[in-house]
Amino acid sequence: MNLHARIVDELGRLIVEGVLGDGQPLVPEELGRRFSASRTVVREALRVLESKGMVTARPRVGTWTLPPDAWDAIDPDVIAWRVNGPDGREHLRELLELRLMIEPQAARMAAQHRRPDELSAMAAAYELMADAVERSDAAAFREADSRFHAALIRASGNALIAQLQVPVVAALTAHGEPMELPEGNTLVAHSRVLTLVLAKNADGAESASRRLLETVAPYRSPAP
Repeated sequence: MNLHARIVDELGRLIVEGVLGDGQPLVPEELGRRFSASRTVVREALRVLESKGMVTARPRVGTWTLPPDAWDAIDPDVIAWRVNGPDGREHLRELLELRLMIEPQAARMAAQHRRPDELSAMAAAYELMADAVERSDAAAFREADSRFHAALIRASGNALIAQLQVPVVAALTAHGEPMELPEGNTLVAHSRVLTLVLAKNADGAESASRRLLETVAPYRSPAP
């Protein structure tokens, strides 16, 4: 990670954690000293955070942090910072709610529209998932799992729904839990979704997708 990316990442995490709370000024000169970075690099990093809705900059006023409701909620970096932040479990629950709204309907539409390229991508991702389980490679499984769900959403054939693959993939790759291989029934549940989509069974694909998501125990509820 280069210096620019490191500054963006650290400031993003500090904002999410509340260390740099809502309405706090961010002075480029002070940040430059903190990160041993030039004013140009700091300003570029602040512009990235501004594009994510986390800070605002005004001429002759300066740069200030913004509250959570201003953040770009589906930006992959924002999702990662929030998942690994103090309210990570709650944010995982919200992401699951989003997925439950998107993926079952996408599975139904995928079975109806049957886009060959995306169906092939789903099948290839499933094979990678099965291979990862056989090799006990949790990181490879997570990557293949992300590909599977992204392909499923794209297979809906709806360009607007397809854009929602971004937060879904971010939710899967930014998981706050330690990386572990899933239980065997999780792989079976993915296989069922794929099989029903390929079989043009829209009702079955929708139900199977919902059941699959309901097996994702770490997302179900925030920690007590």
